[in-house]
Amino acid sequence: MSKIVKVMLIILYETNRAAVVVKLTYAAGNAIAPSLFSFALFGPIMCGTVGGCGGAFMPMSKGLEPIKGGLLPPMMTAFVGAAMFHLYLNTGMGEGCVDAKSKAHVCMAVFFIFVGVVDALGLSAKKTVVVKTKKE
Repeated sequence: MSKIVKVMLIILYETNRAAVVVKLTYAAGNAIAPSLFSFALFGPIMCGTVGGCGGAFMPMSKGLEPIKGGLLPPMMTAFVGAAMFHLYLNTGMGEGCVDAKSKAHVCMAVFFIFVGVVDALGLSAKKTVVVKTKKE
């Protein structure tokens, strides 16, 4: 598969995944009653995170086996995206922003696409230094 096709498929997948995270986080934020803060904090973020994992915990008999070796990039981005989306809408950060939900959705989709493309193409920020030594 060519890199262009791969990138296009990643864009479609990550855009859809961002929509799932937004819908589940927003719906859970409206359905779960607040406890400690003026808005529900933990429940909506966890609902968005699990929804954005791409079925990593399916079937349910797998338990927590998928995170045994650490969080995979789709799990981490789903958590970060759900947390930032929920906090942006329910704290003072989104105050005064016209159509804050849609703008936060677009930012999350761009974040997901960026991480997906970097991961799929094997791009890295690690700098490799080659040291040549003199053989004696």
